[in-house]
Amino acid sequence: MRTRKISIILCTYNGEAYLREQIDSLLAQTYPFYELIVQDDCSTDGTGQIVHTYGEQYPDRNIRFHANPRRLGFNRNFLTALQRATGEYIACCDQDDIWLPDKLETLMREIGDSPLIFHNSYVMDGSPKPRLLYTTPLPTSFPPLCAILYPRAYGHQMLFRQEVREKLKPFKGYNVSYDYLLFTLAGSMGRVRYLHTPLVRWRRHEEAATYRSDTPKASKWHGYLQAIRALWKADNRRRTALYFSLLGQVPFRDDTAGQAVRLMAKGSLWGILSACLLCLRHRQEAAPGVQGAVQCLRAFFLPLAFIRDHGRYIINPLRP
Repeated sequence: MRTRKISIILCTYNGEAYLREQIDSLLAQTYPFYELIVQDDCSTDGTGQIVHTYGEQYPDRNIRFHANPRRLGFNRNFLTALQRATGEYIACCDQDDIWLPDKLETLMREIGDSPLIFHNSYVMDGSPKPRLLYTTPLPTSFPPLCAILYPRAYGHQMLFRQEVREKLKPFKGYNVSYDYLLFTLAGSMGRVRYLHTPLVRWRRHEEAATYRSDTPKASKWHGYLQAIRALWKADNRRRTALYFSLLGQVPFRDDTAGQAVRLMAKGSLWGILSACLLCLRHRQEAAPGVQGAVQCLRAFFLPLAFIRDHGRYIINPLRP
């Protein structure tokens, strides 16, 4: 297998507590990266010095450090850092995780012709031993319709082609959830792959940018009810419509997925209901991995679940 160029994007902010462990795990990869781009978001601790020290210690590993002149926040830090990547493939990296040595090698072997592949992770949250993030296997292949309405990957799980990053232009003036956006943009190009093998030790702690305390899981019926109620949350619908209207500027290879984007961009009750009916008609693509009545319910509620789960925060215009 010819070695392809992989860019790793590592975004930091006051990460000195765990950063050395993460960088050590990147340097230990059995499939060497082409470049490590570290972009710091105005840290006030020793993060920058740690990266500089690694750059001096490993001058042949192409470790590049960039410091933002002002705070951008978690998502914009990643989205702007991605523009620096020159590799054929890109992997995003948190500052406080630990990559297993064969992560890149495994993903490169399994990605095939997919635009993006993501994997399972071990969750390190203080429990006696790490637990799996996804205890039940996800579908091994996400059709485009499912990928755009059911983004499942966090940034640290993904490896994707440079062509995915090139589709970010319509979202330049917005603060948008970078990992879900990349997942969706990959869906515009084809099927997204999932590997149930855990390849990262994902550290969860209160200082992490994406930390959320665990809440008891509600029943599925309660979830469906909450999805219906989300229709009457004007802000959720507004953000969802904005997100999909920008996504509509991206060409979609799959006609059904493109049609769903246009319907969701309307923001009206009729547009959203039409998207639900579209997903029901194409339930094999909307809800892979399940069958029968469960598949019908999951497919129909997929657009509503997006509004419920992601409409609260998926996108915000940047302030002047």
